[in-house]
Amino acid sequence: MKKVFTIVSVLLTLALLAFTLTSCADTTTANTKTETTAAASSTGETVTAADLEALANESDVTVDRSGATKISLNGSSASVSGSGAKADGSTVTVSAGGTYELSGTLTDGRVIVDAKGEEVTLILNGVNITCSYSSAIYVYEAKSATVYLAAGTENTLLDSSSYTYSDSYSSEADEEPNACLYAKDDLVIAGSGKLTVNGNADNGITSNDTLKIESVNLTVNAKNHAVKGKDDLIIKSGTYTLSCAGDGLHGDANTTILNGTFSITGCDDGIHADNTVTISSGTFTIDAHEGVEGTIIRINDGTVTINASDDGINAAKKIDGVTPLVEINGGNITINMGQGDTDGVDSNGDIVINGGTVSVNGQSPFDYDGTATVNGGTVYANGTQVTSLTNQFGGGMQGERGGQRPDQNGQSDQGGQPPQGGRGQQRTTEATDQ
Repeated sequence: MKKVFTIVSVLLTLALLAFTLTSCADTTTANTKTETTAAASSTGETVTAADLEALANESDVTVDRSGATKISLNGSSASVSGSGAKADGSTVTVSAGGTYELSGTLTDGRVIVDAKGEEVTLILNGVNITCSYSSAIYVYEAKSATVYLAAGTENTLLDSSSYTYSDSYSSEADEEPNACLYAKDDLVIAGSGKLTVNGNADNGITSNDTLKIESVNLTVNAKNHAVKGKDDLIIKSGTYTLSCAGDGLHGDANTTILNGTFSITGCDDGIHADNTVTISSGTFTIDAHEGVEGTIIRINDGTVTINASDDGINAAKKIDGVTPLVEINGGNITINMGQGDTDGVDSNGDIVINGGTVSVNGQSPFDYDGTATVNGGTVYANGTQVTSLTNQFGGGMQGERGGQRPDQNGQSDQGGQPPQGGRGQQRTTEATDQ
């Protein structure tokens, strides 16, 4: 299979992904909100409705399995039928571009991709890989890599609680790899099969560039982040069950979700981006320390239920020169907060509600340092419909609230302390004409 694959970060570079496969032509379309306000990225660039629509209209990934190199995993060993890969005991190394179909079980081994400048597709066709010393799958060198889950299959990846970093592919100083499924380059995970990833050492899945996921049934249990894209994290569709001590979905730059069904439990942030979180649609059940966190958070549609021990939605200033913003354009959003210094919708800048239904239950439904505007939609605070947002401000800056916040290892550090006077001040912004 020859494919041309380019993922250029949605918000980071403004050049949108062109993603084509010469072997496939299955086009799907997802519903997206057609109006968005420009969202600043770490370099001041913007994302538009056209960008989201182009992503939604991209063809889903399919693969041609004919001619694929076959890799059979046989407990403590493996065998290869075809070119481009070799097996050495329980280690399989892919060294050339192409398509590789894996099946079977490795009781203690791993798959390494070392194909600099090449496009590699790994088809998981009923795979179970356990590695006691490193990542189960490690994409060390490639132009891009696709992990494709064959229809009707169940696949499992598992690592141990620590890595040895004893081979030429690994670097303890750089913490590479640091996930059960780890790619140093762009990574796509696709296909209608099921994948379970148990990241016992650190992250479950990490791409060191852009990570794009579509269609999959994915379960991740991780010590730190469940799913992380070091540049952008893009999710088109699928079913996700995530449990971790770090963030459920984490983009170092941006996290963009077009659709899907998500159950996220026990995490620090359910959904996180340093720059912009965009939710176009989907069904979300989030039980976490904080539900959604980013500098800019934009929800266009979907059903979002958040049970948070701290803030439900938190726009914290993480990008210089960008005013934090929570913008809700549609959807059905329910937020239940824990007791204490917690906020339902918290912005270190502005809050704008243009549509949808927002229901917040807790001590402080809204907290903002800038302005709050209600242009449309229906808003409830503790069961009472409101047409203006009463601000309970003064509870800490930059998204760090008073009290203990767990780090990635489950330890605690002291969050930002409320200023003198705590929560004694309130400010109300009246709704504009609807």
